[in-house]
Amino acid sequence: MLIKTETTVALRCPDCGRLILHTLSRFEFGGGRTKEVSCSCGSPQVVVSTKGNRSFWLEVNCVICEAVHLYHLSAKEMWTHEVIHLSCQETGLELGHIGDRHKIKEYIKNHEEALEALVEEMGGQDYFVNAGVMLSVLTHVHTLAEEGNLNCTCQNNRIELEIFPDRIELHCRHCNRMHVLSAMTAQDASDLRDDEVLKLTRKARTKTLRMHRKHDNK
Repeated sequence: MLIKTETTVALRCPDCGRLILHTLSRFEFGGGRTKEVSCSCGSPQVVVSTKGNRSFWLEVNCVICEAVHLYHLSAKEMWTHEVIHLSCQETGLELGHIGDRHKIKEYIKNHEEALEALVEEMGGQDYFVNAGVMLSVLTHVHTLAEEGNLNCTCQNNRIELEIFPDRIELHCRHCNRMHVLSAMTAQDASDLRDDEVLKLTRKARTKTLRMHRKHDNK
């Protein structure tokens, strides 16, 4: 029987916003030792402790609600060959992952890379009031769109996305209806999570196009 001796924890830094992958080894927890892991920017991300190497606790600094969440994992879960997704306990939105490094990287590639690139295109983490919340809201909107649950009352569904530092605006190109999603606080992210369908219903006064970028006033 092959015993897995390493696992990977992938978490977004609450300070710099980067998604960092950390490798943890079974041998680091001998004698009930505790392991503290920090981002390359120096910000603490997670503290991992164990009881007899049978149970593990992860104290995670949440990028979404800025609280510290405690997760309990069995040894089987801690050293799994699969991927376990960690959610913000305040909002239920995805916070990070633990498990097989290759599978985590594949998951990130399929679900997060394009949105991260979009955030950078908009001006990076400093452009947004709360970059972690913005990324979570973008991820949820993207998921709804993929599932066919983002639509307009006119049923044309030619919807454009406009991103601001504190919100996302969805605009129908056909009828000019819109929907505004606030993306500043953990409560904003939590409220959106309850929406299984997003429908554009309100008429905009003027039709706005494209995404706003950061400009410095000279």
